[in-house]
Amino acid sequence: MEPQTFYTRRLTALHKQLKQIKKQRNLVTIAKLSIFGCMIFQLYWFISYAGLPVIFPILSIGLFILLTKTDTHIVHKQRLITELIKINQSEMDYLKGNLSPFSSGEEFLQPSHPYAADLDIFGEQSLFCHLNRTISTRGTRQLADWLLNPPTSATLIRDRQQTVDELSQQPEWCQEFRAQGTFSGSSKHDLAVLKEWQQRNNFFRHVKQTKILLYTGNILTICAWTATAVSTLHSSIALILSFSQLLIIACLLNKINRYHNQLNGFIHIISHFLPLAHLLNGKTFRSPIMKDIKNSLFASGKNALQALDSLNKIQDSLDQRGNVLVTFIADGLYMKDLHTLLRLEKWKKKHAPEINSWIESIATVDALVSMANYRFNHPDYIFPTIDTDIPLKVEAVGHPLMEGKPCVLNDFEIRHEHLLFIVTGANMAGKSTFLRTIGVNLVLALSGNVVRSKQFIFRPTALFTSMRTTDNLSKDTSYFHAELLRLKQLIDLTEKEEHTFVILDEMLKGTNSVDKLNGSLAFLKQLYKRPVAGLVATHDLALGELATEYPTHFSNVCFEITHTEEEIHYDYKLHKGISNTMNASILLKQMGLI
Repeated sequence: MEPQTFYTRRLTALHKQLKQIKKQRNLVTIAKLSIFGCMIFQLYWFISYAGLPVIFPILSIGLFILLTKTDTHIVHKQRLITELIKINQSEMDYLKGNLSPFSSGEEFLQPSHPYAADLDIFGEQSLFCHLNRTISTRGTRQLADWLLNPPTSATLIRDRQQTVDELSQQPEWCQEFRAQGTFSGSSKHDLAVLKEWQQRNNFFRHVKQTKILLYTGNILTICAWTATAVSTLHSSIALILSFSQLLIIACLLNKINRYHNQLNGFIHIISHFLPLAHLLNGKTFRSPIMKDIKNSLFASGKNALQALDSLNKIQDSLDQRGNVLVTFIADGLYMKDLHTLLRLEKWKKKHAPEINSWIESIATVDALVSMANYRFNHPDYIFPTIDTDIPLKVEAVGHPLMEGKPCVLNDFEIRHEHLLFIVTGANMAGKSTFLRTIGVNLVLALSGNVVRSKQFIFRPTALFTSMRTTDNLSKDTSYFHAELLRLKQLIDLTEKEEHTFVILDEMLKGTNSVDKLNGSLAFLKQLYKRPVAGLVATHDLALGELATEYPTHFSNVCFEITHTEEEIHYDYKLHKGISNTMNASILLKQMGLI
């Protein structure tokens, strides 16, 4: 099914569900108000006249609690549907070219990175905007890291491809994962909060003695109220015991509140992984990566689902402290707050060491779901084929960031290592766009994503570009010096990596034309001897003579133009050989500058 058709149908169905769920919530709200009024009247009658059996107010309280839980469930479902509507609407907007709702990832941009700045990996209208749909801070970092540091392992790349392909065939499940995860309100401070909580001291210093005193008081109070209910004991004794327990809670209230506030951030962060764990546990996967993740989360003895489920109940119990009536009754009967804190500290002792591995597993799924969404949005893109011998072979390759815009597709092949293609052509003829087309698609291929091409065969490799060199006045670095430092960075990389794909655009622009040509020739004669392959764009046609001097290591391709005195035609098609047309003078005349 085409993405736009899917999103349109999904939106129609979701709006219908939202309308129904709102009606359900209205009915539950009316029922809650009615039961609450009845409960208050019954309690008043029981305390004032003692003529009403205690079972009636107890049943009313139980029914009110049940309706409250039902309302909570309905609210969660309403929020889920609302979030799903937002997701589908944003994807509809994306297909129309609107990237504004999506993070640019500018915080991950590293000026000294081998290729990120040159290839628009981050920033406005960047590759990250197209890819990123993560719902957790760690997931966002994971996705960014895969783009910045893609693997050179063919096995890992193929495993990611298989996982992305599998998840892309389940768009409803991926959307629910995103919607459920959005409720967590993840922020960049989450990991710090989790680490701080893991290192925090416990609430109780003497747990065993606390339990003895707590359970003794609870038993006495519950027994007293039971005896009162069957009319064998006067209610004053039960009331005294309950008020005694409430007094203990009151004395500890400030400490409990401080502890609760400190833990609240942690509990809300970690407990929101529960619906994601439920989604993963209820799904069967074929891909090795997803199978490994499920095993890490749900292996016997360390089951994240059971642990998070119990934590979620603890969180619900703490959150109910906001309901004054329920808290008053529960603390008066069995000091519920203290029991909840005991449960929390028992949970912490047992599961705290596993938290980081759970977060890592969920973050990996988060990043993979984003990649699957990208694959779903581009059904005409393909998964590249890995070949350990051919550096690159592409057919009808286009720039992924030019989706929805006129884009000329080209074929290109680098047959072996130690081969550099010299790319020449007139201004605005398409040289830089072609270089970025190859570079961005290579980043997608290496990270396990689909690419915009009819055929894309590549070898896992390191990638290096030099296209947007800038000076740095704060570091007293001139433009030419910055270029030299960039080329030094390339040489250092080739000494560490087994294979490097190189993309250079107009080398040594910061010096005079003669020096530029001589320096470029000398550098390229040294570069091809290293384990490299790639592209070098230039206006220095003399660099094309390298193909004559070193025919097995250099080859020429170009972008040509046709023109008259008044008009220039660009076909943006890659041709063999050296360009023989230029357009600077024509453009100057057209703009009235000469």
